Amino acid sequence: MRAILTFHGIDSADPVLSFPPDEFSRLLAGLDRAGLPILTLDRLLRPATRRGVALTFDDGYESVFTNALPVLRDHGAPAHLFLATGLVGGGEFSSLPMLDWKQVEALHAAGVRMESHTASHPDLRDLGDAAIAEECDIADQVIATRLGRQPRYFAYPYGANDERVQAVVRSRYEAALTTELRPLGQQEDTAALPRLDSYYLQARWIQRGLDGYPARAYLGFRRLLRLVRH
Repeated sequence: MRAILTFHGIDSADPVLSFPPDEFSRLLAGLDRAGLPILTLDRLLRPATRRGVALTFDDGYESVFTNALPVLRDHGAPAHLFLATGLVGGGEFSSLPMLDWKQVEALHAAGVRMESHTASHPDLRDLGDAAIAEECDIADQVIATRLGRQPRYFAYPYGANDERVQAVVRSRYEAALTTELRPLGQQEDTAALPRLDSYYLQARWIQRGLDGYPARAYLGFRRLLRLVRH
């Protein structure tokens, strides 16, 4: 199994966006026991890689620093943070407190890779091509200036994308990530990679056997429900 896992806040404040810290630690321990290595996106997306997961955090919530980082350190686990740069130091977003730049810099120094999630977190389908490019340019320049690292990967705000949006983003990054709920297949469009949302990973039996048939069947069922609802 190869999969990209998506988290937002590592806390218990929001029923949808939050993933409790103790469950986060338990999940990483379960991956260790299952022999599923936690990899960077660079390694996970290599053609030769057949097993592993990558950990990604969207938006830039403060709890990634306060609650996730100690767990990542305990497990020696790499991670990527898709940062909406205009929200840093801005108080709350979706009712959860955001990182400030000092915390972003500390995460970067600890090895968390900062990636692009635009500047203002818009639905890119509502913007023209030039405005999409500007959102990416601003975020990339801020990250490069603040941290000395150019983002290599991109995550669509709200997971919202279409062929036009993908065409603007495609040439800018190594890959772009969606919210499509499934593991990685053998061949994927790098401008529309799927991820497994942590909202569906909180049950203990899933954490103990993420790559087993019951978990795969459950996630496939949840994906079907999401498709029907949309």
